[in-house]
Amino acid sequence: MREKLRDKTRDQLTVALNALGVQAVMAERGRPEEAIHNSWWQRSLGVIDLPEGPVRWINVVKKDGGRDSPPRWWINLCIPDERQLPGRRTVKIKTARKKSFPLLGSVADVAWKGDDHRTGLIRALSDDGEVKGLAARVGNLRIRSHTGEFQGWTLQVDRRFIPTSEDWQTIQTIASRLLSALRAL
Repeated sequence: MREKLRDKTRDQLTVALNALGVQAVMAERGRPEEAIHNSWWQRSLGVIDLPEGPVRWINVVKKDGGRDSPPRWWINLCIPDERQLPGRRTVKIKTARKKSFPLLGSVADVAWKGDDHRTGLIRALSDDGEVKGLAARVGNLRIRSHTGEFQGWTLQVDRRFIPTSEDWQTIQTIASRLLSALRAL
């Protein structure tokens, strides 16, 4: 009975990635990577390991719904980087989706905003049509650099999604840009 009620978002994402030809394996529960972007009001559904490419694992996080609010999910794509990131200069940027009509309209444009510490990430991502298309299709994106136990970057999607091959290629492009942007920090 418990298996029937368990949230299968992580399972569905793993199956979808394998269907795209990306080797994805659901990891055992209880790994330290489950703590990335997981606050007290959220819970991790577990980690998906990706042995190849710049994105090495994915942490799927959920906030259960309440009486007045539906459940929410976040997909955290983790990009480790061995190079030392300056701890006091954390990069935090996110998309700002502009709609053709407030609340109900379709996404007309996507721009990035936040603090990139003069790495040029905001401009490069705002000018990239593929990245704009990804944000328009899958939702708001956030990028953050991390120091400490996890050294690297996270690309966060603020909802559940099943990536297409085009989406996955764009995610790989973003990850490559993040790894090269570190040189400017």
